[in-house]
Amino acid sequence: MNLKGLDYTSGSVNRLLIRTAIPMLLASLVNVTTQLVNVFFMGHTSQTVLYVLSLYIPISFIMIALVEAMQLSVQVAVSRSRAEGSRAFTSLLGHMLGSAAIFSIVAGGVVMLVSPLLSWFYAVPMDVRPMFTIYVAGMMAAGVPAVLAAVGGAALRGLGRAQAAAWNSVGTASLNIMLVYWFVSVAGMELKGIVYANLISSTLSLLISLLILILRKEFVYERVTFVWKHLIALQQVGIPVFISYCLIFLSTFFFNKIVSRFGEGVVAGFGVGYRIQTMAILPGIVIGSAIGIMINHNLKEAHRPRAYESYRRGLVQSFILYAVIAVSIWVWREPLTAFLIADPVSRAEAARYLAVVSLSYLTMGPMMTTLLTMEQSGRGYQALLMNAAYFLLIIVAGWGLTRIFDHVGYFYGVIAFVNAASSLCILPVIRLFKKDYTDSSGHKPTDADEQEGLAAQSYST
Repeated sequence: MNLKGLDYTSGSVNRLLIRTAIPMLLASLVNVTTQLVNVFFMGHTSQTVLYVLSLYIPISFIMIALVEAMQLSVQVAVSRSRAEGSRAFTSLLGHMLGSAAIFSIVAGGVVMLVSPLLSWFYAVPMDVRPMFTIYVAGMMAAGVPAVLAAVGGAALRGLGRAQAAAWNSVGTASLNIMLVYWFVSVAGMELKGIVYANLISSTLSLLISLLILILRKEFVYERVTFVWKHLIALQQVGIPVFISYCLIFLSTFFFNKIVSRFGEGVVAGFGVGYRIQTMAILPGIVIGSAIGIMINHNLKEAHRPRAYESYRRGLVQSFILYAVIAVSIWVWREPLTAFLIADPVSRAEAARYLAVVSLSYLTMGPMMTTLLTMEQSGRGYQALLMNAAYFLLIIVAGWGLTRIFDHVGYFYGVIAFVNAASSLCILPVIRLFKKDYTDSSGHKPTDADEQEGLAAQSYST
């Protein structure tokens, strides 16, 4: 195997984090731009189209859950088995691609079947329901190559080829923007244009990742036989990550229900504001993912203090970055929403949401960095419990206060308060990482370590 990627076991921690995170962040920022461009095009068509796009937000987290679960599992598995050779890597990637295809097809099929129930739950007007159902079905179909493309990109990052993965993401996301413009603004396809653009760009991204792996001789022709070892990362990393994102699906599902009683304009405006928030937390996720790669390359006893230093320095970088992000969104909230949305009611609601919530991103971003680090270092179920508490508190308090005072602003205030309060969880996690990685007496093999060791003993191709 060609091992000329980054060596995470030596050199400056800060420099390696930056060299890993910046290409990933660049790719994420391009994806953010893609999402905002989609909102821009839809926001200048009609309120109904923007309404459907907002209703789709919670449903989108089903495929996002699969994307994150698969790509984090692949990054961890590839990082830990990097030195085993091209044959082992090929077998690993084959298992992950097969699992991703099966899971995404099943998940998409289930969502398509229940989409009429979603229309009923949200009380979607009868004349809008066909548009909603068709869009959901199309995005579920487009989600299959998107999940597979995420596996390909994660394999490149796990091998230390973050730049190649980033340029792939940048190129295909740029293509996506151009395709959305053509399909929506030129061909007049509205929501269907987003579906076609996603199908084309995701398929191309997958093919490019595979081509890079083949040309770099990382991926070779090999008859793949089932090996349980390759699926351990799915069990230890993928499952808790998937459940965490399913919690986001359930929470945003109820978030939309909470605001739906205040009218289509409020739903559309909240949807845009929440989408901006979802995009804003991506840098925190990227930094956490970079830290996870660093940690998984430094699990040997001699390198464990370096694993803790990776988390500590990455967390500082996250706080600095989110000081800029939170203030920028708060200051520019009205020009941003005015640029994205033509409808005055929806535009005003999106700006109001950001006015209340955006400054709380200062702590929400670093918390996302911490959660992603936990998910990739054998603490996925602890991160899952923290996520569950976060969303449950918002749903219960938000639902109760909006019913008592009949004003959506109380719901926005709850989100801001819980975001700020989440910072109280960071200090205990810092102490936990410090004890585990710098105190040899505090380190005990985790279930993941033991299972991986057992799998390694029975490994065969």
